[in-house]
Amino acid sequence: MKKIGQGLQFNVYDQGETVRKTYTTKLQMIVILIRWSPMLLFNIRLLNKTINIAIRERASAICEIERRGIKRSLLANLKHDGNTIVQDKVLVLGDKLSDNDEAKTWIDKYIAFIIACWKNGFSEKTYNFTINNGTTERGDVVLMDIGEITFKRSEILEAIESKRWRTSWSYKKDLSQELRRYYDKAMSDNLTQKNFEKYWKPSNTYGQCIHQ
Repeated sequence: MKKIGQGLQFNVYDQGETVRKTYTTKLQMIVILIRWSPMLLFNIRLLNKTINIAIRERASAICEIERRGIKRSLLANLKHDGNTIVQDKVLVLGDKLSDNDEAKTWIDKYIAFIIACWKNGFSEKTYNFTINNGTTERGDVVLMDIGEITFKRSEILEAIESKRWRTSWSYKKDLSQELRRYYDKAMSDNLTQKNFEKYWKPSNTYGQCIHQ
């Protein structure tokens, strides 16, 4: 398998029509975090805390997905086996935003995707849609990075209230000024407490996660 990517929580390998993700080790996390923020080398306590949070969130997200009746197509048909995840290989959404008119259509689809996630009892936390989301050949938006989700109403409502998307990398770094204005207005108009209460549907749960 050819390695095609690495994030804080997973190594990513190409398998043709799918990708295989393996858990990053603690040593890999240390290297990645210091590369992202060299000052962490001088704050070992914060470095260890960040790693422990990432490991805990990864374990919790996988457990919650496994025990809930979530529509797996929203997660690129995710399958979990031990310390490995397999998902459909999709095109990163950020690669579809070069044309402003087309980009606005994808932003609208992304917002519809968020609402579809609400209907399945979960939501993203960071709204880094240009790097965490992808699109299938059919044009469906999916979530690639499962480490960025929450099942807690309080966290979702807080993100809506604070307009969390305005602090994301995607908003600040990946959008033109025109797209930033369109995106912010579309998110503000649609990601509201009223709409959340209208569409939110807690997913059925089976069993319990030991990480809770």
